[in-house]
This record gives sequence, C-alpha cells and structure tokens, in this order.
Amino acid sequence: MGGAVEPSANEANQAASASVSLPWWVRYTRWRPTSTAERERAERNLLAVTQTNLQVQNTSIGPGKQQYMHSIQGGPADGTPLVCVPGYGAGAAFYFRNLPSFCRYFRTFAVDPLGTGMSGRPAFTAKDRLSAENFFITALDKWRETMGLEKVILMGHSMGGYLAATYALQHPERVQHLLLVCPAGVTKQAEDYKPPAMVQDPWTWRGQLYRFAMNCWEWGATPGGFVRALGPWGRTLIERYARNRFKEGMALTEEEVAAFEDYFYHITAAKGSGEHALRHILKPFAWAHHPLEGQLQHLKVPVTFIYGEGDWMDPKGGARVCKEIREERGQLSPADLLVTSIPQAGHYPFLDQPDLFMKALLEHTKPYRPESAADNVSLTKHAGAGVDVVVTSGDSSQAKEG
Repeated sequence: MGGAVEPSANEANQAASASVSLPWWVRYTRWRPTSTAERERAERNLLAVTQTNLQVQNTSIGPGKQQYMHSIQGGPADGTPLVCVPGYGAGAAFYFRNLPSFCRYFRTFAVDPLGTGMSGRPAFTAKDRLSAENFFITALDKWRETMGLEKVILMGHSMGGYLAATYALQHPERVQHLLLVCPAGVTKQAEDYKPPAMVQDPWTWRGQLYRFAMNCWEWGATPGGFVRALGPWGRTLIERYARNRFKEGMALTEEEVAAFEDYFYHITAAKGSGEHALRHILKPFAWAHHPLEGQLQHLKVPVTFIYGEGDWMDPKGGARVCKEIREERGQLSPADLLVTSIPQAGHYPFLDQPDLFMKALLEHTKPYRPESAADNVSLTKHAGAGVDVVVTSGDSSQAKEG
C-alpha cells in the first residue's frame, strides 16, 4: 500500500487548501477533530512543501489490522539506504526540510516506528522496559526485512536515537553506521541526584504540583493523552507550540509552519499506542531506566553523535560514550566516535539548520557513498558568516569541518 507525492508549486498550494470530505454530523459532533483521512491529507500537504518526488508506503509487518509501518521514501534505487527514525511524539515528516537533500545522496526512508506517527496503532501491552523496547525493535527489524534492506545507515533523533542505538546493539550486522541525533537516554542519572530545590518542599504549591506531575508520569499520562483530552482545544495548544518552538537558526516560513502544525496535531491526536512506552523507557526529566552510557561500549558498528549547540540533551554524555567505546574496541572508521555540534540550533538541528546538518551528514557518511561533485557545493548558504560545524572526538580534541 503506497502512493507518490510529486508536487509542483501549484499542486502544493491546492493541497494546502484541500479539505477532507466528512459528513456534517461527524465534523460538528466529534470531540477530537481528527481522522485517518485528515492525517493523510496533512502529511501530503507538508511533503508538498518539499517540491520533491517522494513515495509514501504502509508496509505490513504482522497479521493484525494495525500491524503496519509507514515510511516516506525517495532517492536513487541503487543508493545507500538511509533510514531516519523520528523522536518521541514526532513523525517521519518532521524531516521534511531535509528530504530533498537526503534523496539527492541516499536511498532514503523516513519511517514512523510502530504505534506512532502515521504507522499502525496497535494496543500497547508492554509492562516493563524490555518489552517496551522490543515493541519497537522487533517491528523495525521486520519492516527492514520486508523492505529487502540488508544493511542501512541508521539515524535516530531523540527517543528515536535511543531506539536506533538499541537496534544496533541487537542487530549490528544490519547497521552500516549509526547516527545519533540529540539522543535521549544517554546519560546516567547521578546517584545523589535531587530535584530542583524549589519543588523539594512537599507543602508548597510547587512541591505539590511536582509530585502530581511525577504521579502522572508513573500512571502513564502522556502529552498525546493531554492533547486528546482537550478535544477541540488540543489543536490550539499544538499550533502555539509549533509556532513558538521552531524559531532558532533558519526559522520555519509561514507556509512551512502552517503545514507542519496541521500534521503535528493530527499525529498527536491519533489513538494512543507507542507513546505509552515513555514511562517504561525514561524516568521523569528524561533519565533512562537503562542508559546508553554503560551499554554502548559493546557497540560493534561506527557511531557518530550530532547535537544542536543549544540542545537540552548533554553532548558530554555522547563524548563519554565515545571514550568508553574507543577504550573497548578502538575507532572503526574516520567518522566513528565523533561528536558534532550544529551552531545556532537546538534539539531539532535538522529543522533549525538543515544546510549545516546536511553538511555534517555528508562528511560522516563519505565512506558509504560514491564520490560526487555535488559534495563540494556549499551547504551553508543560509548560515551566518564564519558559522560552521564543530566536531569533537571522544578524547576531546577538536577540529572544524572545512
């Protein structure tokens, strides 16, 4: 099951204004203004902004009606496969600003993990960390096998980075290079960690609010659940977040943000499924129950970390992991065990600085692609003068990419 997105400028404008035909009694009586058709339309509109020939496909990975994974595909059929996994609460089309460049150099697959984005939403029955991780990892490997991909460059962002790293640990023979973009769950929580002083007193309103929030986390409350509970007002919350969040670096244009917020709302308001893994994998404040620091020294494939300069994920954790791996098995390639910083970017460097992000990606994947004259084309045309990507090795030596 699949379809093509081959937009022209006029088609993009027409798609943006297109409406999904729903009976009037459905439009005016439903609590959550979303549906499968509206999600599909929102994704088409966002991808139309890219002006790129893309395919969308739902791939069955099991017998159940909801056992399928959704992917956005493009690029040369004989290109090196690049599989991009989005973060928690996000979707494959979050990479919309990068897809044109990705498809120029790679056979690209932006894929929604099972239970998220545009993928199927089966009942989530996991009760612990291991079963929660396997919910995603087993599905991802089945999708890879069904798609006929022997070995891939695997890139994951935030929670998607945690899942990509877990996949590479379990299936190293299927991963050519691991790219962890602002990965969650890296750093170990300090044994003497305490919450901020302002919330430690249980008798203050801040302390009460903090304890209520911690209880909600343990009960399995999720951001998606909150948006769904707000019904028609959930959309307004997502729109405000989208318009205020992505202002760093190359801020989203009005056309981009309009399509993006519509897509973001519909994938968030969809039936809850994979989002319920959150409390099993992460503790409050994004500490992992089973942090990658202390696991990845056993990694058998090259790995590169990419962070935004203003990211709230700590790049020092990535540097420590690189040092641990270096001591365990050495460096496997020139791009192995590097920590890259994208300036004027936050937790979404591929959205904040798509050109600089692509420059870093091309540098780190040189061994896996044919040489191309396009590699020498400047990818920093939108960056400020003198701004460049900074790379730090696991032993803390620094160099700039030229």
